[in-house]
Parts: sequence; structure tokens; C-alpha cells
Amino acid sequence: MKHSIFFKISILFLFAMGSFFAFSFYFLKFQAERYDNTSEREKYEKISIVFNRIISQENNLETIQNYLKEVGFIQINDNALRQIIIQSTPIPYGAEGIFLRSVEVKDDLFIVLVSDGEVFLYKDSMRNFYVNYYLIILIGSVILILLFALVVRSLLPMIYLRRQIRKFAKGDLQVDCRIPQKDEIGELASEFHKAIKRIDALNKSRTLFLRSIMHELKTPITKGRITAEMVQNPTQKQRLVSVFDRLNFLIDEFAKIEQLSSHNYNLKKTEFPVQDLISFVQNMLLIDKPESNPISNNCPNDLIKADFELFAMSVKNLIDNAIKYSEDGKVSVESNGRDLIIKNRGAPLKMAFEEYFKPYFKDSAKPNSQGFGLGMYIIKNTLDAQNFNITYTHSDGLNSFTIEGCIIESSCPLPIHHT
Repeated sequence: MKHSIFFKISILFLFAMGSFFAFSFYFLKFQAERYDNTSEREKYEKISIVFNRIISQENNLETIQNYLKEVGFIQINDNALRQIIIQSTPIPYGAEGIFLRSVEVKDDLFIVLVSDGEVFLYKDSMRNFYVNYYLIILIGSVILILLFALVVRSLLPMIYLRRQIRKFAKGDLQVDCRIPQKDEIGELASEFHKAIKRIDALNKSRTLFLRSIMHELKTPITKGRITAEMVQNPTQKQRLVSVFDRLNFLIDEFAKIEQLSSHNYNLKKTEFPVQDLISFVQNMLLIDKPESNPISNNCPNDLIKADFELFAMSVKNLIDNAIKYSEDGKVSVESNGRDLIIKNRGAPLKMAFEEYFKPYFKDSAKPNSQGFGLGMYIIKNTLDAQNFNITYTHSDGLNSFTIEGCIIESSCPLPIHHT
């Protein structure tokens, strides 16, 4: 909440309003004390005395009027008020000379200047300013509130934009981020909407391209599979069928990876023993002879809960890499009652384990190795999709790749650790 733009703007507005009202309050308080009726009356009487002394020395109407203007008085042209003062105030209107005195009318104070029977009314200009200041305070308050409302109204579309971006982050490419306003937020929303549409178009193009390739590959693989069934030699027939089955499985694997990367894959977690998993992996790796089986399964009866096809894809890639990079061409599958551990004998990894998760990664020790460098990238993404973590350790000449938390039940004896 404290990091919200709305919160910061609200605090700024409250501070501005508080400062404005505090200044207004103290100013009005000062003016109220300054223009208290008693003190103001005394002021007017003193002014009258001073100006009468000036009049006695300088009997010139224009000079007296200029003096009044200089000390902050303005002339009031109100005939009705003038008649009231003439009728109620004992001033020698017919006498010669200039006369000046203060007069109170309807709780208001005036300076009355009489010259040759003509009456002039004057009032302190600061008193009018003090009265009009209430209006200034009201107008200022309204302006501040309107500005605050306009700023908040301009920022409110950010809430809608944030919701749409969250939907987009979750894989919904059909969001509409356009906002009907022409300011910077509207322009940002418009550009983001264009970016989403471009990403959506690229995603559809990529999906169409991959599916077209997989569809085109399916046809020759199916024809080759049918042709392999016609081979008379049982051994050759079995090998050819296994090869085409392997190719067909790879196409299905690519399809799952494509669905996973586009967030269109629906996980189906089930429970299955490690033995079924390893048997499936052996078929994918075309390991059909027990005597040449490089995989040693030491926990066949442990129970795993995961999406079988995705998990098998991860384990298949792990075991395939372990066989390729082992010193003796063998791999062991073990369990500690909670994690599935795949081990091979060999040198430790040359780089940090996280580096191998990057797509198209090539080991500097074997730059000419076949493959696209996607094995560990696929492993990482398929395990992440199931909320499983994979770690790596090297000890006593053995590389250990551990898939954490995938085993829910263990019926195999746990390994004994000697200290």
C-alpha cells in the first residue's frame, strides 16, 4: 500500500490541503485580531485626528484625498449610503472649509470627508481584502479538490491495465489493454496492446510452423512403420519398428514441449512405480537387450506422483546424458525415500549447474558433440511445470542429479551412510 502511486498522491493532496488551510486559518486569525471593531474604531478616530491636523495646515481637498489614498483608503460611490450619513451625522455641511471624521453605519466604519457641502466616503481597502479572502479560500479549496480528482481519474485506468497485464503474464494473449484517453498512460496502454498482438501473432506463427513440421514428419514415419512390419527378418523387423516408434515418440515429445512453452499443456499427475518409469525410458532409448542395459534400478518399487509423460521425458534426458558422459557407460537410479537420484561415474561439471539449463548450451569440453544443447533446458522446464526442483552434487567420482520431492512412498531399503 505504501508503494502505491494513489497512496503517494493522496498524501501529497492531504499535505497541500492541510498547508493551505493552516495558512488561511492563521492569516484570518491575524486579520480578525487586526480588524477587531474596537481597535478599528480607534484606528479610524486616530486617522481622523491626524488628518484634521493636516487639514488645518493644508486646506486643499485634492491633497487630502491623495493622502487618504496613500494610507490605503478607497473612495466609496454609494449615493444611498451618502444620504444616510448626511441625515444621521451632525456634520457642518454648509460651512466653508474641509472637515473629516469617522462614522459608523450599520456596524461598518467609514471616513467622511466634507468640502463645500460635498460629501466623500472612504473605506480601508485592506478591510475589503479581508472580507474577500473567504472567497479566495473557497476557490482555492475547490481548485485543489478538482486537481486531485482529475489526477486520480487519469490514474484509475492503471488498475485496469494492471489486471490485463496479469492475465497476459498467465498466458492469456486475448487481453485488450487499450484505454480511451490521450495522455501518457493511454499511449503506454496502446503500445503495450500492440506488443501483445505482435507476440500473439508470433506465437500463432510459431505454433503453426511447429505443428506443420510435426504433421509432415508423421506421414513418412507412419509409412516407414508400416513398411517395417513387412520385413521378414524378425531381428531387423524389431529394430526398424523400434526406430520408427522412437521417431514417433520424439514427435509427440516435441508436441508436449511446444504445449508446455505456450502454457497450453494440462498436467495429469498420477502415481506410478519407478520400475514402470525406467521400463518406459528404456523403450525410448531403444535399450531392448537386458545384457546391454546400462541402467541399474535400485528402487523399482518406490512410488512417484507426477505427470507420467512429462516426468519420463525429464528422466529420459537425464539418463541419456548420464550414459553419454559417464566413464563406464552406466547409470544408477536410486532413492533416499523422498528424492529420485540419478548417478554416473565421471568428472564433475566444468561450469555452474544453472548454466546447463540455458537453451542451445554446448559443453566447452565437447564442442563438436551432436544435438542442439536442449537436453537440460527440457529437463528444467518439464520439472518446473510440475513444481519439482533438480540439484547436482559430485562426490567420490560420482555425479548425482537429484529430483527433489517426487517420491511419495518408498519400499526400498535406504542407503546406509558411514561416518
